[in-house]
Amino acid sequence: ILPLFATLSVAIVMGAFLSGPLSWINTRLVEWIKNMIENDVNKLLLAVIMGAMIGSDLGGPINKAAWMAGNVLLAEQIYLPAIIVNVAICAVPMGYALATLFHKNRFNQELKDAGRNNFIMGFIGITEGAIPFTLVSPLKLVPVNMIGGALASGLGIAFGMHAKMPPVGGVYGFFTVGNGWAYLLGLFLGAAFIGFVAPLLVDFNKESETEDMDFEEIEINFEN
Repeated sequence: ILPLFATLSVAIVMGAFLSGPLSWINTRLVEWIKNMIENDVNKLLLAVIMGAMIGSDLGGPINKAAWMAGNVLLAEQIYLPAIIVNVAICAVPMGYALATLFHKNRFNQELKDAGRNNFIMGFIGITEGAIPFTLVSPLKLVPVNMIGGALASGLGIAFGMHAKMPPVGGVYGFFTVGNGWAYLLGLFLGAAFIGFVAPLLVDFNKESETEDMDFEEIEINFEN
């Protein structure tokens, strides 16, 4: 019952109170990005902002706003924002996959297994793969994720990646990008930043603390 009420409450709040403001924000974001592209405003700045948005809440409203903006403009045959988003989406989960290789002794077995899965999630582009790691210490790791996403997108642009056709997401999408090597280099440098820095800030090796219950000491009394 409680999950049902919680879900209904969130749906009512989102539908009745937040749908208007969020729709306005998303519309303004798309218009802003479109104007920057059409007026040839600093693409590096655009990439840094959108990359950081992707790394911020890992599938939440900020992440989805950047993703949605890229896809809306993709439908209008403006391809660069979607490329920028795709790089960051891959870099963040790939960063934690690399972290479990760079600093094996900083991770417990559960997160090591999640790290192996993140090679796949990073390869196909699913930022939610970074959530189990980020939840260990969100205040420290959300900024790391944002910087990693911003580096991946920003460096990709700095190295010369550009639009040449409708882009495909994931690591394998490099062949749909002009200067595909720049796409890959930005992606892996952003991921490497997360892979090296995150384990230096947070110890992922702590097992959850649970108290063992001694069932021999439990007394069951049926007397009134």
